[in-house]
Amino acid sequence: MSQLENIMRPHMAKIATYHGVDPSAELARDAGIKPEDVIRLNANENPYGAYDKVSEALTTLDLHLYPDTQQRKLRAALGEYTGQPVERIIAGAGGDEIIDLLMRLFVERGQSVIDCEPTFGMYGFSARLADAEIVSVPRNSTWEINIPAMLEAIDDQARIVFLASPNNPTGNLLTESDARSLLETGIVVCVDETYYEFAQISLSHLLEEYENLVILRSFSKWAGIAGLRVGYAIASETLIRHLMDIKQPYNINVAGEAAVLAALKYRDELLKRAASLIVQRKRLEEAIDGLDGISYYPSEGNFLLCRFEHRTAEEAYVALAKHGIFVRRFPQSVLVDSLRISAGTSEQTDRLIDALRIVA
Repeated sequence: MSQLENIMRPHMAKIATYHGVDPSAELARDAGIKPEDVIRLNANENPYGAYDKVSEALTTLDLHLYPDTQQRKLRAALGEYTGQPVERIIAGAGGDEIIDLLMRLFVERGQSVIDCEPTFGMYGFSARLADAEIVSVPRNSTWEINIPAMLEAIDDQARIVFLASPNNPTGNLLTESDARSLLETGIVVCVDETYYEFAQISLSHLLEEYENLVILRSFSKWAGIAGLRVGYAIASETLIRHLMDIKQPYNINVAGEAAVLAALKYRDELLKRAASLIVQRKRLEEAIDGLDGISYYPSEGNFLLCRFEHRTAEEAYVALAKHGIFVRRFPQSVLVDSLRISAGTSEQTDRLIDALRIVA
């Protein structure tokens, strides 16, 4: 151990990090193919790219000026889109920043954060950054949450429950009755609705009843601006006020703000793109129904969790990569035979189905 590591905060020096997806050039190099042959179905990104009107909005920005620390235009537009008061909204540098802010506000060293594996890895990563205990309550065989086990895990040291709906990577929704059971305990319940625009089902109406509810959303998936990192939260006025107080002053840059304002202006066109990805997901479902050796779990997102019967997930991943198709693999033992596959364009779906006929 170096001298520098000796004076680092111990839990930071040995942290288990979160691993995102690699750039297309790296994927191509590892697979021995050309970068232009890469099909990225591994990050639930929008395969259509940025909408042209959104891109145009980035060409006339005052780059020499700081953005608005109070996010006035952005929060007003989000309020109009969600039907929520501005005082209940905060924007973050992706949903990841909101997760981090919640940790900073509520969680001290040694306290606990609860999630339900398999799920989005940033909940556990952010808990580890906070030097908190991450309590992962396993889901059942159909990926529903285990409410009795969850309630047992919520003790005096528990501070936040993170639940994605639809859940990533399993695709199923959090039921209102399960959400209410957890909210009634008084613990902070963060419902991550990153894939709301695909599912079109929300628990945001419960904000009228529960001040301990946080709804988390993003522009990365449906709006095609993952590279600009903009997400937002809807919560009680009290909670939002405190989050605004502790966020980095200029956390949303001018490009991110302009892109979101344009995306909301042209939301109808972007939502049509989102709907087309659901069509492609259903095409994939129909194709898999006709294949031996592969099945899928029902999904409300722009992705499918697929289970391989004759290969491990690693073997299937490598085989698909040879066809230029990159999907998402996971380290959890419960997913040793499963891969998450994002919905792509019609042409990408054609290539994927052809490859699955060989790989499965």
